Amino acid sequence: MIFRSFLTHSIHYRLAIVSLILCLSSVSHAEERDYSLKTIASGFKDPWTMVFLPNRDILVSQRNGQLKVITDGKIGSKTVSGVPDVYFAGQGGLLDVLLDKDFAKNQTIYLSFAHGKRRSNATRLVSAKLSATETHYKLENVTVLFTASPTKSTAHHHGGRIAQLDDGTLLMTVGDGYNYREQAQTLDNHFGKIIRVNTDGSTPDDNPYVGVKGALSEIYTHGHRNQQALLTYKGVIYEHEHGPKGGDEVNKIAAGTNYGWPVATFGIDYSGARISPFTEYEGMRSPDVNWTPSIAPSGMTVHDGALYVTSLAEGSIRKLDISGDNLIDRGIVYSKLNERLRDIVSAPDGSLYVLTDGGNAKLIKIVEN
Repeated sequence: MIFRSFLTHSIHYRLAIVSLILCLSSVSHAEERDYSLKTIASGFKDPWTMVFLPNRDILVSQRNGQLKVITDGKIGSKTVSGVPDVYFAGQGGLLDVLLDKDFAKNQTIYLSFAHGKRRSNATRLVSAKLSATETHYKLENVTVLFTASPTKSTAHHHGGRIAQLDDGTLLMTVGDGYNYREQAQTLDNHFGKIIRVNTDGSTPDDNPYVGVKGALSEIYTHGHRNQQALLTYKGVIYEHEHGPKGGDEVNKIAAGTNYGWPVATFGIDYSGARISPFTEYEGMRSPDVNWTPSIAPSGMTVHDGALYVTSLAEGSIRKLDISGDNLIDRGIVYSKLNERLRDIVSAPDGSLYVLTDGGNAKLIKIVEN
């Protein structure tokens, strides 16, 4: 009994030391730059993302279902009507906004959001035409392209990030719904998946599980938890997602791949219980970058040939260098922000814009001196 008690305390001590080392390494800083911060607008209520229009207006999504318009650096009188009703609770609401790659010609915009009600909700993807006057924007011809199935009774882990591939097809992340994590490993549902659809909502013929018995044809990849960023760069798809306590991941996405959750993870449950004894598993792809302890990554953008990632828990911007097939975490850049950060976008003028989180959030421009 004494030996067992000693062994237990010894293991806990060693784990504490490892955790401290990881924590110290996780707050390493890249070379600090000479820059200043300029607040463009403030007063946002639980914002989630931003997008620049060709006329340089900025749309900011709020989870309460509103799209805010910033014109000439101010939240002006312009409004956006026609936004679909959303399920605004927990982590749900209006989420991502993406312009079609031919937006200048077709004025097509894509929105993701939590749809439904408390006991029956799901992540939904729609398209619409964004029409504009001098004083007003309007979403017209709103068309449902995809709704995750089955519905869930939780208000968490919706995913909702959208990306468009070079062939025009759309990817969207669908989170594991928090209470449904085991279903991320099965193909008869959309929990913990990335899905791929055509711009009319149909399924591409070359999706990896088309024709596979018992599998949903929209599934592109599986084994994800709560994906918070998705983008393409030079033909490569990059994604990141929240782990539980530890195990935040950045992944390169390949069709038909299993990314492990919850069979393989570096994280532990919020209760302290072990989720899995495996950090890697045969037939499952390991993360390209793992953050333990968690930084709670949020947005991600490409800037100067690297990936820049915002975080909520760490309140930081991290730089990931792309070196051949590898991603290298260079640590924290722009440390003066010191706030929970929700999203980051490389603006048309080449600067970085950052959206903070919460009930009185700000849009901040990073100005290089």
